[in-house]
Amino acid sequence: MNSFKLEPGDILVTINNRTDPFSRVKRWLAGPFEHVFLSMGKLVLQGTGHTSSLLTSVPMLFESYGRGVCLRSLSERYGQEVVVLRLISEHSKIPRVLEEAIKLASDPQSYYDYLCIVQFAIPRLIFEKLGIPLALKWHRDPAMICSEACAEVFIRGGIPDLLLLEGVPLPGDFVSDSLLLKQVWAGILTEEIV
Repeated sequence: MNSFKLEPGDILVTINNRTDPFSRVKRWLAGPFEHVFLSMGKLVLQGTGHTSSLLTSVPMLFESYGRGVCLRSLSERYGQEVVVLRLISEHSKIPRVLEEAIKLASDPQSYYDYLCIVQFAIPRLIFEKLGIPLALKWHRDPAMICSEACAEVFIRGGIPDLLLLEGVPLPGDFVSDSLLLKQVWAGILTEEIV
């Protein structure tokens, strides 16, 4: 029996282990990590019916994907292979990080940043493969890819040095370029670890 339990503030990075040609090229270019999201823990949701109100707690996640920055049920990611990262210090700031995640997911300007992928992420990966210094100047803005959104809530939550880079963050950076995160678990995401 696995004793690991996911905690609010844990960062989950999905692993690309598919064998189709597109996934193989993506893995060669960007490495094995393809998406990053944040565990929000169990959030209390309130609904109202005809005669009473319903309260329920649901394991949620914070992420940016095609629909933009949002909160979603963690169960939508069950079955995916992930690496779980946890802060090794600054634990007292997790509630503020989670609060910032809710604010950012509630912001109607927080669209998914397709332009960032073309303008910054792909050039960064190509330049790194070729060993050429990257001259493109990335800047933070309201639209975000998954890794930008996760980094942003930590910056706003008072942990600006989570990642050791100035360019656009990518999912693998959370695994390899942080002195504040440690890997605490890896495997298939299931309800048992929630």
